Amino acid sequence: MVSSLAPLSLDVSFWTGLLDATVAAGTIFIIASLGEIIAERAGILNLGMEGMLLVGALTGFMTTVVTNNPYLGFLVAILAGTTMAAIHAFLCISLKSDQVISGVMLTLLGTGLTTYFGQGWTQHNIDGVKQYTLPVIGEYLVGVPVIGPALFESAPTDYLAILLVPTVWYVLFRTNVGLELISVGEDPETADTMGVRVFRLKYLAVLVGGAFAGLAGAHLSLAYAQLWVAGMVAGRGWIAVALVIFARWQPKYAIVGAYLFGMLEALQVRSQGITFTVEGAPVLVNEVIKFFTHPQIMSTYPYFVTVAVLAITVARSREGASAVPSALLEPYSRETD
Repeated sequence: MVSSLAPLSLDVSFWTGLLDATVAAGTIFIIASLGEIIAERAGILNLGMEGMLLVGALTGFMTTVVTNNPYLGFLVAILAGTTMAAIHAFLCISLKSDQVISGVMLTLLGTGLTTYFGQGWTQHNIDGVKQYTLPVIGEYLVGVPVIGPALFESAPTDYLAILLVPTVWYVLFRTNVGLELISVGEDPETADTMGVRVFRLKYLAVLVGGAFAGLAGAHLSLAYAQLWVAGMVAGRGWIAVALVIFARWQPKYAIVGAYLFGMLEALQVRSQGITFTVEGAPVLVNEVIKFFTHPQIMSTYPYFVTVAVLAITVARSREGASAVPSALLEPYSRETD
């Protein structure tokens, strides 16, 4: 494959930029999907992820503009995401409302609030979070072609996202709190009889998931895009929910799917202005390649992959091979169960 501008295979800067953008874009999906995994492991589905990401992105951006401190922006975004999650937890756990309806309501609420309150912030510019070289080994390896800048010179949240994967895995599967949380999502009645504080753990899981969503939203506006635009999350919240299914509710698989979606997004952005062709191929073949590599067509790829993931999951569930928590979407009431 070649480019109309230069031979793509020899354009090292293209691949370096693509990998760097993949890591930055993938961070959003990693953090958001880890938060969703924690909530769903406790039996609570959170379809409000899209709205929480938007709220986190706007509050983090507003705080950074006012204080000129992006780290304070991250903190406020985390608190905003946690607040949104508290609404979801109260509705679904205390009032036992339908989790799907509550989640969709939160997405609509977050979209409406950020569209209204974010009108006056689109013209502001910020420096955002600076990229840092990984301590000790980074200064020696950052010069490695293609992979060096992406892996050893990134935003702090990029490093944090990678560290969160083994951390969340360890907490869920190697600590008492994590194992109790999983038992709540599998069989809350049995867990209750064993002395596990079911309602407290459900609340904790949803609130932590909301904090992760706020952090992911802040990364989008402060580190990735470094601006605010209404609706800038653009479906990433829904993709994060689907990514949980792709990862089979396992943090270690979430990072793979996150970087896959991140690469699709980065490729769509960086392919603008480049025409892909095959030298010596028939005109029809090159026209087909141009069609499928057109930026607007490529922007749909993450959603096609999402639909494919959902379809495969439904098929596996019918075969009894689904890893979905047994009590997901089921409200628990001590008085009736």
